[in-house]
Amino acid sequence: MTGGESAADLVDAAPAAILAVDMTGVVLVHNRKTLDWLGAGEDSLVGRNLTEWMPPAARMLYETQVVPRLVEKGRVRELVLEIRRPDGSRHPLLVNADRRVDDAGSARIVIVAMDAIGRSAFERELVETRRTADAAHRELALLQDATGRLAVARGLEDLGRVLIDAAGQATQSAWTVVRLADHGGGVSTWGDPPFGVDQDEGLRAGSDQVICHDPDDIVRTLPGSAHALNRAGVESLILTPVVRQDGRVIGEICCWFRRPRTLGPDEAGTLVALARQAERVVEHLRLQDRLRHDASHDGLTGLFNRAGLSARLTELLTTADLSERSSAVIFLDLDGFKAINDLRGHSAGDEVLRTVAERLVRVCRSGDAIGRLGGDEFVIVVDHVDRDDASGLAGRVRDAVSAPLAGAAEGMPLSASVGVISWTGADDPRPSADELISAADEEMYTAKRLLSGGVRSRTWLHR
Repeated sequence: MTGGESAADLVDAAPAAILAVDMTGVVLVHNRKTLDWLGAGEDSLVGRNLTEWMPPAARMLYETQVVPRLVEKGRVRELVLEIRRPDGSRHPLLVNADRRVDDAGSARIVIVAMDAIGRSAFERELVETRRTADAAHRELALLQDATGRLAVARGLEDLGRVLIDAAGQATQSAWTVVRLADHGGGVSTWGDPPFGVDQDEGLRAGSDQVICHDPDDIVRTLPGSAHALNRAGVESLILTPVVRQDGRVIGEICCWFRRPRTLGPDEAGTLVALARQAERVVEHLRLQDRLRHDASHDGLTGLFNRAGLSARLTELLTTADLSERSSAVIFLDLDGFKAINDLRGHSAGDEVLRTVAERLVRVCRSGDAIGRLGGDEFVIVVDHVDRDDASGLAGRVRDAVSAPLAGAAEGMPLSASVGVISWTGADDPRPSADELISAADEEMYTAKRLLSGGVRSRTWLHR
């Protein structure tokens, strides 16, 4: 010790509040810094209770946690305790305390308290960082789960269900709807919108995410829908488009809420990520559909090819029950087609094949399967039709094919020889697809041999 300073002087000049209180919190002695921390503006706090400067939560912590721990352990280290100054402001202090017992057996608590504003700010920042990290982890886990489920999606139905689940989990929305453009040019919808909110219109053209945090936002951003949304109890929303790389909107994820919502970057970013994944899955599904279509359809006419027609006929045979339900296979071969090819060229022949395909589509029912086996041979699979009706359809097919041609083959004659095989679900043993097509082919050749442009029909008979 130098300069004549006593231990009491050093304690009084210390940059920390140093004080002693009895076990009930009454101040026994303190240094000057204690007055500064507490903002007391007095010469002495002796006799007053320390808890006077504590807000209710800090007082409860002191009485139920700090004092019992001191009694049990004898010390408390690095505890942040908030005090309230006379002006109402609150100030965090970093407290270390020890319980001391004198020779007479009296216990007291010695407290050293330092400014904890910096520490509190750090802890708040740490908590916020941890909260952000937890949110990021939840978002990542949700996206990973959605990605795994989307990877095995077999169609738009699977995709829609995954998006509904993931968007609802990400936002905790009261209502969630997913809408995607389907292959037929319509819009498929999953989920239920708020009552009275129309979701039957086409997709919104805008490719930007729409966020409305409260009813005023809704009025400003969606004035045409604001009244219906208000009546439905919607007070905030987020609409996320599913956008192709060329900028065309092919779907949207809609989330509505019953209360105003902050809807920060976590929710918005998750929905954008889901929309991007959905776009990739939609394109993948469309590519799969194109590949499946190409594998089962004739590239020139767009009709089923041999593989596609055989699969459709096999499906029909598999699903037919043992009943009197009748079906038929119609096989036709073009008469006069070779002359068109030889005299007018292959491009004219291709044009005629496309014309015949169009005529067959017009004559047949929408559920009939029409295929081109190759060359100038066509097959039609007709369900729920008896032998007489099948023969009648075969006649209409022959007449449609024989109509005058236009274009490159104009003036050239064209007709068809047609063979028909009918069968019922009660046939036992049940024929195979190849057996039925071969039998119809035989009938067609008989018709061609007897009379070009004729129709031959019989019922299936197992040989």
